[in-house]
Amino acid sequence: MPRNTTSPLDRFTAEAASLPSDELRISVPYHVLLGEAVDVARFFDKYFDSVPARDNKPARPGLDTVVDKKKGLTADTGKDLLALRAAVQEAHTAYLMCAAPRGVAPMERGRVLVDELFAVLEWHFDDGVEDERDAQLASVVQAHDGTPDSADALAAELDDYAALASAYRKEIDGVGGFKASTIEEAKALAAELRDRPPSPMILSEEARRALALQNRLGTLLGNKMSTVRAAARFVFRSSPEIVREVTSAYERRRRASSRKNPSGKRASPPAPAPQ
Repeated sequence: MPRNTTSPLDRFTAEAASLPSDELRISVPYHVLLGEAVDVARFFDKYFDSVPARDNKPARPGLDTVVDKKKGLTADTGKDLLALRAAVQEAHTAYLMCAAPRGVAPMERGRVLVDELFAVLEWHFDDGVEDERDAQLASVVQAHDGTPDSADALAAELDDYAALASAYRKEIDGVGGFKASTIEEAKALAAELRDRPPSPMILSEEARRALALQNRLGTLLGNKMSTVRAAARFVFRSSPEIVREVTSAYERRRRASSRKNPSGKRASPPAPAPQ
């Protein structure tokens, strides 16, 4: 029997190309999208089969009860998500390789550092009490929500998160694998981004096509993840603890930070703790 050699990129390119241009939206950074795609795929496989009542435990419906090919839900949706994730990664790499604009790698690393600093601070401050620390983190989040995707904007964001993390350096070092050296890396990267001379990124036609494909595939992946999440909210509407497993942790953090600081007023991060 001949082996299927179609790559994930080839498999999903036509479907991605059919998306309307005005619906191309990716609401989270690419590394978050790719990471959460794996989580959603695992969730789908874990909760696909319905579980009958047994051992005095009630029956639990599964995602198999809402299989609908027109909606994009089949028994293979989990595998499809992983294949589409691979296609997005391949397209993203292809874009970086043919564009290779100065500053792309530091920008990508900067976004990873911002998420890392946010994650450790959110965990450290989450003690069930709304206090000054929560307000400080919320103010930093609000200050940079919706800012342009530029080197200067990312440098300012890195500086603010690094300043806040510095005040709690000893407490957060080693928590959940976090390394305090990340703070220094964030500061150094912020300085590097500011030192780069401003110059518009001029993409070749090949790079523009690669970027367009990357964005279409990313949107397609996000749409399919949303379909699974919508199905989960319906099927497990009586089990919010299950639904929480498939919701976006990134979006939850953003919403929580917005609620903590609804005024949007920015408080100055505390001064770094003495070393």
